[in-house]
Amino acid sequence: MADLFNIRVLQHDTEDQIRISSAFPVDNLDQAEKGVIAGYEEDTAWCGGFKAACEKYYKRIAIVSADTLEVIRLIYSTNEKEG
Repeated sequence: MADLFNIRVLQHDTEDQIRISSAFPVDNLDQAEKGVIAGYEEDTAWCGGFKAACEKYYKRIAIVSADTLEVIRLIYSTNEKEG
């Protein structure tokens, strides 16, 4: 079994509001990313789903370290240098 580590989801919207989720433990980053995207897909179904919502409402969505807030995995970014 892999070691657990704590992550948060960072959401930076087009109006420069930054939201950071509560910490939660994961042992597989790929599964965590799929879960984050699935959650956004469900929450944003009203506007066309995850991709449409990202293009319209977000600058960046990332999985970050719960302790340091360092980006572990970038899920979406409008910044070509980041993505």
